[in-house]
Amino acid sequence: MTKPAVTNELIYEVLKSIQAQVAIIREDVGSLKVRATSQGRMLSRIEAGFADMHGDFAELGGRMDRLESRMARVESRLSLTDA
Repeated sequence: MTKPAVTNELIYEVLKSIQAQVAIIREDVGSLKVRATSQGRMLSRIEAGFADMHGDFAELGGRMDRLESRMARVESRLSLTDA
């Protein structure tokens, strides 16, 4: 069985095919980078939203503590506390 001759033309055709495939891969990678950046920004906004909610809950907890303290004083003044 004889092997086909490796010619410059054959090598050139193979290299052109590889170059075309690399170009497609580069486009795909560029697209993935754009999507990853977009998702990173979206995740940052979600994290900021959670941080805001955490602050809101902390503020509500402080308000509840103050209301409980005021309620205890009212109960104490009116002698409504359980013995």
